[in-house]
Amino acid sequence: MIDKKYVTVRTKEQLKELATHISESEEIAFDIETDSLNPRTGQIIGWSVSGKVGVGYYLPTLIYNPTTDSFDEQFIEGVSNHTISKKLFELLKSKKIIAHNFSFDGKFVKSYYGIDLIPFLWADTILLVHTVFEEGAFGYGSPFGLKSIAIMNQEELGLDA
Repeated sequence: MIDKKYVTVRTKEQLKELATHISESEEIAFDIETDSLNPRTGQIIGWSVSGKVGVGYYLPTLIYNPTTDSFDEQFIEGVSNHTISKKLFELLKSKKIIAHNFSFDGKFVKSYYGIDLIPFLWADTILLVHTVFEEGAFGYGSPFGLKSIAIMNQEELGLDA
């Protein structure tokens, strides 16, 4: 059984843990969440990383406020999580990034923060499945959805996850 630790980063202590986790990881899974599919006009509302099985960190940058029907910027001890994100993304430049549909995430990060992580992409799961099965993971749900790809790979490898 794998011990699991998933953290939504909200405190300075959790932020230090996140920075240490990135620094100590050679390969790191990376994902962003956005409010739009358009990298020129959309916003990054949060992002996550995992450099170890069962460990993940999520840093919200904006949180939806239903009262105002808008997104509220998030802060840790008075510092914008966007400012924090820019600094942490610099740490990712020395890592092997693993992502799903990084052509989207990489463009979004470059457009939104001006940081180019694309040269650090090591593996993109959507490109990997397309290389092996051009039509995608048919029969498992959305052909290029992460869950479909995971189920297909689980069955192909004989895993019982």
